[in-house]
Amino acid sequence: MTPPMQNGHSSQDPKSARPPQIDDAQFQEFTRAVQDLLTAVRRSRGRIAGQTRPTLSLSQVQLLESLADHDTLGVSEMAEHAGVTTPTATRMLKQLERDGIVTRTRKPGDERRVEIALTQSGATLLTDHRDRLRERQLRAFRELSPDQRAVVTELTRRLSDLVDEM
Repeated sequence: MTPPMQNGHSSQDPKSARPPQIDDAQFQEFTRAVQDLLTAVRRSRGRIAGQTRPTLSLSQVQLLESLADHDTLGVSEMAEHAGVTTPTATRMLKQLERDGIVTRTRKPGDERRVEIALTQSGATLLTDHRDRLRERQLRAFRELSPDQRAVVTELTRRLSDLVDEM
């Protein structure tokens, strides 16, 4: 008796199973859609960041976001949260300090560690940015039906996981 077939392969011999053929046109459409989504997110967040005074770049906003839930953080911790290298974070923080958005102080007892904190004006700037972002997110949320929201939420989480693996 022949074992049952799945996708043209024996279900008893997983080694003989080959990955299914990929429809190249569908794959190209998928990759373009993912790239378009990532680009749209960067443009949107960049527009929101650019509305602040002083103007903040998207990278600076991401760096400041890491401070939002902490009183102070070290440079390497901030860099890791923001997804940038420590030297890049250091350069950005020097500019943010010049603009009065953060303070950088050496940790007593460990001269190698620089701790970063938001100034009052930096906290206000970040709060304003978050408020504008939330308004835009709420508008997008209202544009979708409850079923669409559930699908978008599920697929966005899955897509985020896949992008992190790339």
